[in-house]
Amino acid sequence: MTKTKVFKKITDVRDFVDSCKTRNQKIGFVPTMGALHDGHLSLISEAQKVSDIVIVSIFVNKAQFNDLGDYQKYPRHFDNDINKLENIAVNAIFIPHEDEIYPADCSFKIIPVSFIDCLCAKSRVGHFDGVALVVTKLFNIVRPHQAFFGEKDFQQLLIIKKLVVDLNFDIKIFGLPTYREVSGLAMSSRNQRLSLEGLKKASMIYKTLNEIKSDPDSIDFQKTQLIKNGFEIDYLEIRNEHNLELDNDAKSSNSYRIFIAVYLEGIRLIDNLKL
Repeated sequence: MTKTKVFKKITDVRDFVDSCKTRNQKIGFVPTMGALHDGHLSLISEAQKVSDIVIVSIFVNKAQFNDLGDYQKYPRHFDNDINKLENIAVNAIFIPHEDEIYPADCSFKIIPVSFIDCLCAKSRVGHFDGVALVVTKLFNIVRPHQAFFGEKDFQQLLIIKKLVVDLNFDIKIFGLPTYREVSGLAMSSRNQRLSLEGLKKASMIYKTLNEIKSDPDSIDFQKTQLIKNGFEIDYLEIRNEHNLELDNDAKSSNSYRIFIAVYLEGIRLIDNLKL
């Protein structure tokens, strides 16, 4: 079994990548914020199928949190994460300290201008600036041939695909289907903060998406049902999956998704489903 290498320094990751590239090995990259679950592992499994070397990063990116309290409460289980990755023979883990990624004199930003007037970008101001900056940094550090992201964060996926094109990264981006609990709840590190009752109630999110998929005209009724059951709705909308625009003809097209973000027990949960 491959012994997993654990790196904390940028220079060490770059040396490892250089050695792999001299052997013409294709590098797959899965960036994460840790608190790994089966959704992350499914991305890694796909990366292992089509890559010679798989590198996973674990970094809780403060720059993408618009709420300091949310950042502080984000689950951190680094030792457990490393054990999980070693058990599935990931080739390398990059788990840097914050100062390694953001030195004190770091003075640049990456600011997306597409896909940022709606959904999560509207309610989490600056969130995708932080995502774009850290992804750009990680791509420059790891220099992978391909990178893997989940469709649960669909808006993020579109922004990263656009970033790769506009900033001329020679990286293929894979967007993989949302991995779900048996209840249908989209797997998320934030789920760990829900109570048992909250986890059970959160299964309503996926059921709501399927109800709207069956009858798009029921969207207002579904909002009312969620509110009655203790959810605070940030958004529940049908949008074009290519440009995120609202469209009155969504029911007659196969290019649309239902997007949802809610708060339950003070925890923000998102999901989406192709119409």
